[in-house]
Amino acid sequence: VSPMRFQPRLRNGELVKQTWSLNIYSRANPVLWPREDNITDRDRYINQFIIVFAILMNCFQAEVDAHYLLNNLKDIDDFSAGLPTALLQTEVIIRYMDAITHRVDLKNLLKRFYNSIYVPQELDQRNFSRISRQLIGPRLITIFYVATMLNYFQEFVMNVIAGRREMVYKQVYFFDNTKMPMYIILIAINFWVGLLIITMLFGDLNMLGELLMHLNACYLKLDNDLRSATARLLESDETTNIAADYQRELIKVLKRNKDLNDFAAHLQNLFSFRLFISFAASALILCVLLFISYKNPAENMVFIFWFISKFIEQFSFGYFGSVIFETTNQLDRMYYCGEWEQIVHRSENVRENIKLMKLIVLSIELNSTPFSLNGLKYFRVTLTSVVKIIQGAFSYFTFLTSMS
Repeated sequence: VSPMRFQPRLRNGELVKQTWSLNIYSRANPVLWPREDNITDRDRYINQFIIVFAILMNCFQAEVDAHYLLNNLKDIDDFSAGLPTALLQTEVIIRYMDAITHRVDLKNLLKRFYNSIYVPQELDQRNFSRISRQLIGPRLITIFYVATMLNYFQEFVMNVIAGRREMVYKQVYFFDNTKMPMYIILIAINFWVGLLIITMLFGDLNMLGELLMHLNACYLKLDNDLRSATARLLESDETTNIAADYQRELIKVLKRNKDLNDFAAHLQNLFSFRLFISFAASALILCVLLFISYKNPAENMVFIFWFISKFIEQFSFGYFGSVIFETTNQLDRMYYCGEWEQIVHRSENVRENIKLMKLIVLSIELNSTPFSLNGLKYFRVTLTSVVKIIQGAFSYFTFLTSMS
């Protein structure tokens, strides 16, 4: 599927050097990652077959997960052991349907991002390094999710050594799944679906984090550029046209500001539903993972890694949402505190001064509402909302431990 894989390019046509986590996502998940524009009919049919087959296999996995839960309704320990995979499988199917229908939108967004938003390392080492530090969380999550999958593989190997034909996850089939070669086929499906799921989980977060932090850097650059232009004009001896010159610089910044706002709106529309679904089940999944890990830590390392991954994932979402909200919340103040009053004081052209002040008012009104990452406008994704989810998860955990 590699020839079909969409490979974003910079404005100069150079291929983007993707981070290792996004590189894994784009290569290992052909279901969600966009395909190239000009691919052959054969590659298109192969890609469509993979998508349909992946959805069917996820639905099949969800059915056997649910069957296991129904068979263990009266045993809280066995029931809770199968609940996280069942919840995650349901969440994934819903997110799959949304992501697949918006793959073209995602490709267009990535093209626009790498063409006008992305901060290359070669051009701005300082900002690129700061963004890299901000993205440490998603990199850690990638490692922990991969470790979770490796723990599942280790359990499978131990079962093979012990002569047990058990599935990777807690599942009950409506037929005999231990007969060869059916068992090998089902195990392969288990691992393939698991690979698609973990790449989606860390891939969406890494991609969203990169989009938001580079966008945040562009917003911060507006302030630097406006201050630099103001300082340059105030250092000159110009008094007649200084207000008109400042207007021209301000209009340049405003146009870029509007483009960034438009990009942020498109990004929000693309990820809003996915964030809503992801956060809707987070408290319950965290609660159950913590409960299983607490009951028997030595035998449930896979759930401990999974809990750590989910925990950091939620805080990373909240961190990105808080950073972009705080930055855009300062934009109206940026224009108000842009030393335009010093320009007006120096200027001798009353008409241009009036135009400048009207433009300042327009700039403030344009940025009166900060950009906030949200889930279908039901909640704002910030560290505050994440803390509430964590508190809810620990409340459910306390209830479960008292019941067991």
